[in-house]
Amino acid sequence: MSGVMLKTAIYGVLRVTFDLLGAPLWWWGAAVLALGLFTALFGVVFAAVQSDMKRLLAYSSIENIGIVFAGIGLVILFHANQMAPFDALALAATLYHCLNHAFFKSLLFLATGSVLHATHERSLGKLGGLIRPMPWVAWLALIGTLAIAGLPPLNGFVSEWLLLQAFLFTPGIPQPFANMLVPLGAAALALTAALAGYVMVKFYGVIFLGQMREPQLAQARDCGRLERAALLWLAAGCVLLGLAPVTVLNLLDHVNMQLLGVPLGDLGSAGWWQLAPISPERASYSPIVFLFGVVLVVVVTFYGIRRVYHGRMRRAAPWDCGYPLQTPRMQDTAEGFGQPIRHIFEPFFRIQREVPSPFDTAPRYSMIVEDRFWYALYQPLADVVYKAAGLVGRLQQGRISAYLLYNFLTLVVLLVIVL
Repeated sequence: MSGVMLKTAIYGVLRVTFDLLGAPLWWWGAAVLALGLFTALFGVVFAAVQSDMKRLLAYSSIENIGIVFAGIGLVILFHANQMAPFDALALAATLYHCLNHAFFKSLLFLATGSVLHATHERSLGKLGGLIRPMPWVAWLALIGTLAIAGLPPLNGFVSEWLLLQAFLFTPGIPQPFANMLVPLGAAALALTAALAGYVMVKFYGVIFLGQMREPQLAQARDCGRLERAALLWLAAGCVLLGLAPVTVLNLLDHVNMQLLGVPLGDLGSAGWWQLAPISPERASYSPIVFLFGVVLVVVVTFYGIRRVYHGRMRRAAPWDCGYPLQTPRMQDTAEGFGQPIRHIFEPFFRIQREVPSPFDTAPRYSMIVEDRFWYALYQPLADVVYKAAGLVGRLQQGRISAYLLYNFLTLVVLLVIVL
């Protein structure tokens, strides 16, 4: 649902904006851009303080859809000012991110589903160390985690990098407000990407690394063959979309032509393996070269360490500062990991804490972080809809005669309106 169904709204916005409304206005693009950036920051900040793994991914989806709408706003802004190369680049980056999100978010939700099925637990505070009993899920989830964090050479990096280039390469825009908003948008996008990496370190580290926080986690079993196949093809998609960006952009070129009437052009300055938006002198990216460099550095470092320390290496427990009574409860928790973000953005949260008494024989500390916007904006609207539905529900008499009367009255009203 998060990976696919959210894209239907994006499809509708693009169709309405460029097919039905005609020439877009610059202020509409600026408004969509500002709203998208706010949504992205809102989603990633709330994802950072979640202790439920599925709620964390749900707020991460809000962040990614915010990035997509920021890209749509940038496309509208550029297209309204007839900045042909830049609107095509922004639209390509936006569509690329939609495609990427469908792969890495589906992969992560399926991985968390496997964890939930194996452990019957979705609270991050009760998980940990699952890389040992569930290696397939852990390693495939790592690919999705690196992709959603925007790390090269996976697909998440390509779309975010292209969108950032569209922000940074923007020439002067005639409208002063929009001219000021674009560099602020670049900074907000960079902050969002950094916080997304922070969130994904928390997500993966707390679930799969460290020690098992509950003894029953040792009974967890890895996913079956069918689950493994579903995870494998999504992980392969994350890798392929990251290694062949020019091929993907060529496939998206017809969408640019249909919506903007502007071809994407040749973004590969040296064939299919190198990406160079606008100008290769200003910025370029080659995932193949990057991957080759990473593999080379890892191999040289590994064999260098083995050669230097051959025969003198041993496995040992991490240094515990001389304290001999370490327990899994002493590990960093999801709440502790999110504490800096929770402290900085505390006015935006509605926090409920349960602090135990010093004399409590079974002390228990709990904290619930809720969304102030829900209670200030959405909850009143939901209450109004609920009350209106209750009033309308009184019309359901359960009698055919009453329903025939409703049809007759509706027909009379329509005839009065038409005649």
